[in-house]
Amino acid sequence: MKKLLFVLALTLLSVTSYAQTIFVRTVDLTIGLKNNGKVEWQKPTEQSILIKIEKTFMVIYSAKVQTFRVITYDGQYDSGIKRWYCTDEEGLNCYLYMSSIDKDKNIVSIGIEYDDLAYYYTGSQE
Repeated sequence: MKKLLFVLALTLLSVTSYAQTIFVRTVDLTIGLKNNGKVEWQKPTEQSILIKIEKTFMVIYSAKVQTFRVITYDGQYDSGIKRWYCTDEEGLNCYLYMSSIDKDKNIVSIGIEYDDLAYYYTGSQE
């Protein structure tokens, strides 16, 4: 009986930690145009947008709601950066990156990169 309860507790713990939802409230957006491997960054603009990241999808609640379906999650990709390989609602593939800028204040950066375009949001994780 103790084994059964232990296995049940471990299962519930793994399911709840695996299904974590992340919310980020952005403060700005920077757009970059890619050309021959170089990115030309525009000036950041103020943007207060809610971004929701779950195990299988991500939603950006901007004027036009954007939905991304997660194909694979690479976990800790490089130097604490998390990376997801996604497809958007138009079927275009992209990478989603998330990294911590200031852990004490929960400030994070979220990037969405296509072959020719990149969006980077800065905001606070809620």
